Amino acid sequence: MNLLKAAELIDKYSNCKVCGNDKVGNGEGVLNIDDNTFFRSCKCGWKIEIDTDK
Repeated sequence: MNLLKAAELIDKYSNCKVCGNDKVGNGEGVLNIDDNTFFRSCKCGWKIEIDTDK
Protein backbone atom coordinates (compact mmCIF):
# COMPACT_ATOMS: atom_id res chain seq x y z
CA MET A 1 0.00 0.00 0.00
CA ASN A 2 1.36 3.40 -0.83
CA LEU A 3 2.03 5.92 1.91
CA LEU A 4 -0.64 8.41 0.84
CA LYS A 5 -3.39 5.76 0.80
CA ALA A 6 -2.27 4.46 4.21
CA ALA A 7 -2.30 7.99 5.67
CA GLU A 8 -5.78 8.61 4.24
CA LEU A 9 -7.15 5.41 5.81
CA ILE A 10 -5.46 6.07 9.16
CA ASP A 11 -7.03 9.53 9.25
CA LYS A 12 -10.46 8.15 8.34
CA TYR A 13 -10.42 5.20 10.76
CA SER A 14 -8.21 6.40 13.63
CA ASN A 15 -11.26 6.69 15.90
CA CYS A 16 -13.62 3.77 16.44
CA LYS A 17 -16.93 4.39 14.66
CA VAL A 18 -18.86 2.80 17.57
CA CYS A 19 -17.28 4.04 20.81
CA GLY A 20 -14.85 6.74 19.64
CA ASN A 21 -11.75 5.03 21.06
CA ASP A 22 -8.57 6.31 19.39
CA LYS A 23 -6.12 3.94 21.08
CA VAL A 24 -4.35 0.90 19.63
CA GLY A 25 -2.20 -1.67 21.41
CA ASN A 26 -2.35 -2.97 25.01
CA GLY A 27 -5.75 -4.55 24.38
CA GLU A 28 -7.32 -1.31 23.17
CA GLY A 29 -7.37 -2.16 19.48
CA VAL A 30 -5.32 -3.12 16.44
CA LEU A 31 -3.97 -1.20 13.48
CA ASN A 32 -2.29 -3.40 10.87
CA ILE A 33 -1.19 -2.24 7.43
CA ASP A 34 0.21 -4.80 4.99
CA ASP A 35 1.02 -4.70 1.28
CA ASN A 36 -2.64 -4.84 0.19
CA THR A 37 -4.75 -4.66 3.35
CA PHE A 38 -5.64 -2.16 6.02
CA PHE A 39 -7.09 -3.56 9.26
CA ARG A 40 -8.35 -1.57 12.25
CA SER A 41 -10.22 -3.01 15.22
CA CYS A 42 -11.36 -1.81 18.63
CA LYS A 43 -11.83 -3.42 22.03
CA CYS A 44 -15.60 -2.85 21.71
CA GLY A 45 -15.75 -5.30 18.78
CA TRP A 46 -15.83 -2.86 15.87
CA LYS A 47 -13.48 -3.72 13.01
CA ILE A 48 -12.85 -2.86 9.40
CA GLU A 49 -10.66 -4.54 6.80
CA ILE A 50 -10.01 -2.92 3.44
CA ASP A 51 -8.33 -4.66 0.51
CA THR A 52 -6.67 -1.94 -1.56
CA ASP A 53 -6.27 -4.25 -4.57
CA LYS A 54 -10.01 -4.14 -5.25
